[in-house]
Amino acid sequence: MENRPSRTTFRVRLETMVQSLREGILTGKYAAGSYLPSEEVLGEQFQLSKKSVRKGLEILVEENLIVKKPKIGNMVNSPEDDGDKITIRFAYYPNSDQEINISKRLAEFEKAYPHIRVKPLHINIDHYPSQAIEFMNDQMLDVLMLNYQHFRYFQVNGSCSLLSVQAEDSRCYPFLNRAFTVEGQLYAKPFVFSPVILCYNKAHFREAGLQEPDSSWTWEEFGKAVNQLQKNTPSDKRMGFYFHLISQNRWPLWLLQNGFSLKKDANGRYNLQDEAFLRSITALKELFALQDIVPSFVSENDYDTEKLFLEEKASMILTTYFSLNYLNSVPFEYDISPVPFSGNPHTLLLNIGLAVSQQSNQKEAAQLLVDYLTGKASQEMIRRETLSIPSMKEAAELDCPEHATEPSRFRMFREIIPSFRYYTDMNVESNQLWLMTQQLKLFWSNMDTAENVMQHIELLLNQQQAEQSIE
Repeated sequence: MENRPSRTTFRVRLETMVQSLREGILTGKYAAGSYLPSEEVLGEQFQLSKKSVRKGLEILVEENLIVKKPKIGNMVNSPEDDGDKITIRFAYYPNSDQEINISKRLAEFEKAYPHIRVKPLHINIDHYPSQAIEFMNDQMLDVLMLNYQHFRYFQVNGSCSLLSVQAEDSRCYPFLNRAFTVEGQLYAKPFVFSPVILCYNKAHFREAGLQEPDSSWTWEEFGKAVNQLQKNTPSDKRMGFYFHLISQNRWPLWLLQNGFSLKKDANGRYNLQDEAFLRSITALKELFALQDIVPSFVSENDYDTEKLFLEEKASMILTTYFSLNYLNSVPFEYDISPVPFSGNPHTLLLNIGLAVSQQSNQKEAAQLLVDYLTGKASQEMIRRETLSIPSMKEAAELDCPEHATEPSRFRMFREIIPSFRYYTDMNVESNQLWLMTQQLKLFWSNMDTAENVMQHIELLLNQQQAEQSIE
């Protein structure tokens, strides 16, 4: 029997098809009024089922790039269909509707500025910054959403000149502006943010006779609670805690708290013989060893963690304010807390900004969109309608008693701002974290020793550095 493709493989194939068709339309390969290849042909070309092909074509319909003609096919839309409106193309993350209600925000913008039409541009999340750069160079992208990791890609690759310089907004938290500032120039206006936090099931804590977590919790105290919260009978299995172990927005938290910093020796080579690194990866392995689970089979991404929490299969999870938006239908009482700590009480910060392409032919309209989304009305609606934290201080700290799904300790983020850190505070870049993660899978799965894995990571880091110096 032929193996079915994994969810990841399916997603890559679908995104490849959509991206290929989109580029063909925008570059004129498929002229306005012409028809795309049939669903059968597209299915064969991209190894997708008819249902999957239709799902991808729906994305192009939403972007107003094609029109479905019943019993005929999928016709490439004519740009004249927008009449006299200015059209700006906006690239944003796939989860933005769930976490920020972005479609509603854009509809409100178009109502406020009826002469402007915003067309979403979906980019493969695995190649987001590199594809965004391609689109900007081809004048096919006007506004883009950038998280800190993707902004760093622009910065490290010397591509910040592709982004228009922004004016700082004094109403925004100053520490958010600093993340998108290079040599005194702000290249993306902060939009929303979140620290990594602990989320817990209050009923499970009461059932176990445990006091709820607070900012004094160490990982040792956390481990004791895990033992009391978990259940492991044939008819009732429950984890005391969970998070997607290989997430680059989760496991580096231990490196951060243990004071790790990636260093080079006198010869300019990376040296990973670091006690903080060993202590961090070992602590993580021991934490998961407290429970009879195999992390690689429990989750494929961060959002599987929230699903386990919703199903009451995990009493505590590491999460973010963004991901709390997936708990709207939670059937039990829950709350949040700062993450436990060892060494330094730090947590990772996720920061998302909005940037305007310097190559845009509609820079004025594009800037209007960015200013609107980061303005008072839009920021307050994000606060009232979602559990994400807007970048504007006044909006973020609004009291919203009407917010039925809001945890009682929602405003906790205000008190832990001094603990916020980025992965770059450890002198590490995203591609280096990815490399570490791929190798640490072997250690965490008991396939190799910590010493061997650390030596191999060190070797790969130095090979990577050598390759980059040749380029």
